[in-house]
Amino acid sequence: MRMQWIALVVALGVVACGGSFEPGEADTWGTHESGLTITTEDQVVARLPASTGAGYGYGEYLPPGYLTSTTSNPVIIHLNGAGEFGTSPTEAHLLEFVTRHGALKNIHKTAQGKAYFGQNQVMVFTPRAPTNWQPAAIDAFISFIVANYRVDTTRIYLTGISFGGYGAWQYAYTYGSRLAALAPMATNIGAPGPTLTQLKNVPVWAVHSFADGSSLSAETSWLMSVTKNYGLFQSVQVTSPTQKVTYLFPGASSPVWTLQTGVVATGNDIARLTVLPGGVHDCWTQQYDNYAFWDWLLAQHR
Repeated sequence: MRMQWIALVVALGVVACGGSFEPGEADTWGTHESGLTITTEDQVVARLPASTGAGYGYGEYLPPGYLTSTTSNPVIIHLNGAGEFGTSPTEAHLLEFVTRHGALKNIHKTAQGKAYFGQNQVMVFTPRAPTNWQPAAIDAFISFIVANYRVDTTRIYLTGISFGGYGAWQYAYTYGSRLAALAPMATNIGAPGPTLTQLKNVPVWAVHSFADGSSLSAETSWLMSVTKNYGLFQSVQVTSPTQKVTYLFPGASSPVWTLQTGVVATGNDIARLTVLPGGVHDCWTQQYDNYAFWDWLLAQHR
């Protein structure tokens, strides 16, 4: 699902022509109610926009017991890349796209994934954007989810891959304080530059391959927009690894990056960057297949 050059050039043109992001008024969550009927739990289903009133078609997973429970549940929102942009004429067509990556892929295609997310009582939603990710549209979608499902609003997690990583960062620039954690991967376009104040005290875990074009600089520039909140105005200096490594940033208590070998999912660091050797764009499959990552994500609270 590597970014196509044409899509990348168009996207870069958008950024060059006034693509900085100004903080806006957040929509009131829970105001996008619809006549949605929920009858399915513990399996992945696809919902077309015409059947829900949501701005996007989307894939949905609700844990076992959801239909009879009154408990609020944590929510994972997953944004796919440009290879998944488009519209779907049928639910079957939509299902194929929303289960290509991320938690819905794990749930739909593996017994381990279905058991893990079911036991942890997690709801998962993967919207499908027609052509791009827009922060206000993402926020309206999350508002729709809050209005129509039982959501623990202290545990809303956003993750995205490639162009979806960029979409996740864009969303966080304006609405990040609404999130419990952010997990962008293989982000393909760089940061606008200003301090990302909406992510102060919101944990971030980014993932990238070292030689994936020149876009590692995009990930580190977004991370610098986070570390500016704590007095660090320089990008993390990443050197070519021979194995997986994780850079850790504790925050105000020690505003410097440190390096550890492997994928480090422990500790209370405010930001972390896992770097894989090589240049494969798909760094996310390894991360999503590592359930220590999901343990870390679900441990975060707003």
